[in-house]
Amino acid sequence: MSNRIFLNDKIVKDTEGLLSTLDRGFLYGDGLFETLRTYGKTPFRLEDHVARLSNSAQYFNIPFHYTSQQIRQIIEHLLTENNLKDAYIRMTLSRGLGFNGLIPTGTCVPTFVIHTKPFAVYPVSLYKTGVLLITSHIRRSATCPISCHKTLNFLTNYLIKRKASEKGAHDALILNTDNHIAECAVSNIFVVEKNTVITPSLKANVLPGITRKIVLELCKENGIHASEELFGLEKVFGASEVFITNALMEIMPVSKIDGYAVGKLVPGTITKLLHDKYKSLKI
Repeated sequence: MSNRIFLNDKIVKDTEGLLSTLDRGFLYGDGLFETLRTYGKTPFRLEDHVARLSNSAQYFNIPFHYTSQQIRQIIEHLLTENNLKDAYIRMTLSRGLGFNGLIPTGTCVPTFVIHTKPFAVYPVSLYKTGVLLITSHIRRSATCPISCHKTLNFLTNYLIKRKASEKGAHDALILNTDNHIAECAVSNIFVVEKNTVITPSLKANVLPGITRKIVLELCKENGIHASEELFGLEKVFGASEVFITNALMEIMPVSKIDGYAVGKLVPGTITKLLHDKYKSLKI
């Protein structure tokens, strides 16, 4: 049974969604993407995801003309057509068809795709027992300009996540070339130290995660001191709580890193509080 997708201003069957073999997203990874969830047919924080996509498109000079409201209507159509309620949404934007090598001449016609599928819920047990992390041996460049954008150049993340999976871990902690904690392959990271929530500063060259942003907002609203800092591994191993975040898994406690237990309680008190507050945002 075919699914319906949105492709360049039309809703078509996924089996009929044709892309050019000269599309720069395919040739060079010249594009961007966003993933998010719907709860009861409502895309969560869609405006934030569209704003991040739009800002990155502007940075890379990729034409992008859709508004949040237009995309919301497209998603509503797709959910209805595909008979979905709680869904995974992916938006992919490529610079599109371009000629004459790496630097195209003339105007490129961008490719924009939205596809939906049933959301595979994370096991409830993980939120009670926490997940395992390892430390990756692959370093993040502190100066690479694409690391703070969600680009189609995702092979480094693939290698990091694959190694974590091979070692029985959920994700891997990445340090940058200045020895600062950056993030994980598919998530942002937070530590709790003396009742203060700390996450790597954007200066560590990390993706400005939407859930990361929400956690910082929740801390402010609930009187929890939070800060964005540059720090190393010692702060992570010395933390009383560690949790990771992304739009799909929300707020996930970490129980062990490289085989060493994190804190004394999983999930930690603040981690559980923030997760409960996050859940209440969607009701």
